[in-house]
Amino acid sequence: MSAFYAAMSDLEIVGHVNAIPDASELSQALAARVRALTTERDRLARELTKARQQTLSLELGVALDKVAAYEDITSSGG
Repeated sequence: MSAFYAAMSDLEIVGHVNAIPDASELSQALAARVRALTTERDRLARELTKARQQTLSLELGVALDKVAAYEDITSSGG
């Protein structure tokens, strides 16, 4: 890959190929495929971030419950 294209993001390359007036059918198909894959990658990245946040929230909740249970046990003299 040339330095020109290496410096571009996936969607910039797609836009560049689509802007070429005589781009071949293959180039257009590849650009469409890259666009679809990039969109899917971005969606999965958002879902992964959300899942990580939910996991951390659950772990924090469990830890807080353990602390509360410990405090209940130790304060009741048991």
